[in-house]
Amino acid sequence: MNKEYTEDLEEIATYGFDAIDPDEKVEVNLKDLMYVFSTLQEYLRFFHQPLRYQNTEDIDRFMGSINDKAAFKLLHTSIYEKMRNMFPEHIEEKYGEGDFDSPKLPFYYDDSR
Repeated sequence: MNKEYTEDLEEIATYGFDAIDPDEKVEVNLKDLMYVFSTLQEYLRFFHQPLRYQNTEDIDRFMGSINDKAAFKLLHTSIYEKMRNMFPEHIEEKYGEGDFDSPKLPFYYDDSR
């Protein structure tokens, strides 16, 4: 099976979104939403300035692991403890059915490059 890779990460991230009603609203816990927002801000603050990640050690230190009070734990908590609870059941089902899984893979999955 030939795999197709893309550098268009927005295409991958938003795959299947056409099936979502643009007028549908959800109610979310403000504190959880702020946690996710602040997590994204922290990633932007770090990656916005290339001088902050001159080598892989800089990125490793920023990311840490699930056991550290670092970026990976923030991201993991944002996705699995905060955001997933914000989705209505029909969207959660679409994730389970793979409706949001792009047939293309991100370029960084391509081992032949």
